[in-house]
Amino acid sequence: MKIIQANKFYALKGGAERYMLELSAWLETQGHTALPFAMQHPDNRESPYATQFVSYVQTESTRSSPWQALRTVGRMMYSLEARRKLATLIAQEKPDLAHIHNIYTQISPSILDTLKDQHIPVVMTVHDHHLISPQYNIWSTGCGEDYRNVGILKGTFSRYHKQSTAASFVQTAVYKFHRWLRIYERNVDVFICPSQYMRRQLVAGGFPQEKIRVSPYGIDPHLIEPRYDHDGYFLFVGRLSEEKGIETIVRAAKLIPDVPFKIVGRGPQMEYLHRLAHGLDNIDFLGFRTGAELAELYRGAMAVLLPSRVHENFPLAILESMAAGTPVIAAHVGGVPEIVDDRVSGLLVNPVDLPGWVEAMMRLAYDEDLRLSMARAARSTVEHRFGLDDHYRRLMVIYEEVLRANH
Repeated sequence: MKIIQANKFYALKGGAERYMLELSAWLETQGHTALPFAMQHPDNRESPYATQFVSYVQTESTRSSPWQALRTVGRMMYSLEARRKLATLIAQEKPDLAHIHNIYTQISPSILDTLKDQHIPVVMTVHDHHLISPQYNIWSTGCGEDYRNVGILKGTFSRYHKQSTAASFVQTAVYKFHRWLRIYERNVDVFICPSQYMRRQLVAGGFPQEKIRVSPYGIDPHLIEPRYDHDGYFLFVGRLSEEKGIETIVRAAKLIPDVPFKIVGRGPQMEYLHRLAHGLDNIDFLGFRTGAELAELYRGAMAVLLPSRVHENFPLAILESMAAGTPVIAAHVGGVPEIVDDRVSGLLVNPVDLPGWVEAMMRLAYDEDLRLSMARAARSTVEHRFGLDDHYRRLMVIYEEVLRANH
């Protein structure tokens, strides 16, 4: 079977890219052919299909000529180049199926019309909220404004996107245009949601319930050996940005000075967080870490912290932590309660409740029996509920379902 894997980047940029790349590699091991379709980018992996990738565009830039800005907006709304190049790839390779990931602006959903014209079934993994909101993040209650039903004027002048009026106008207008076209609803055969939470969001947003399937992400538990003991620190892994709530960790570190904290990642809040942590001896910013080094950090932590202020879909960092035999203290948001069984495999806390976060950290720091019980439950959860093989089996069932329905 030949399967198009369409995503804005063909490089390890974030969770969606990681999922797409690992899925493509797995499909190849099963005798299938994964056909990447992406935007040209210097960080992309090499591919024999790269000549059919769409040209690079900087959709985040607001510093361009009016003509260039107009061309960029037009492409974000409906890219004729993407339609043309995908049609060429289809003519050359004769794919059986297309699996869509994040294509919203760099590629645009114009390719869905091409796939429909060519009678190629389409599934789409819903990695984030952009199908139902112009803002990729939906803030938890008390953390920020909800832009799901925002009008163009309010969206523009709220400057929610990149703190820019122009960027916010474009983001809102493009989103509204795609919703008006109903281009995703019309052309996607099955939407795959990693969480029941995201399924509910799509249904509330007007997407047809009969087209939605739920299949949680998976992880290979054999890739990391659990330790169950620890090296006495709390760990955060992720992007250093406002929505991730790292400020909560820094403020908690001030109140628990005898417990070490390690922060892994980079992002726009890095300088601010360094200033906030000035004078603290118990917090280390480690920058970006991957591979075996990151795995060892997971294995050595007392607990992994996820204080997100936005509704997370299905954070892979939680699965990585639990596979390492490390419990999680996480914000009670989005799909997180579907992974973390509160007071069994971890602790769930209101994202803005600083005393609650401090109490949860102290419970695991000073009650080793409780922490060890949660560590073992976390590993067991991954082994029995979120195995990668089970995820791929569910995915192949969905592939076969849409192929049967379209032939």
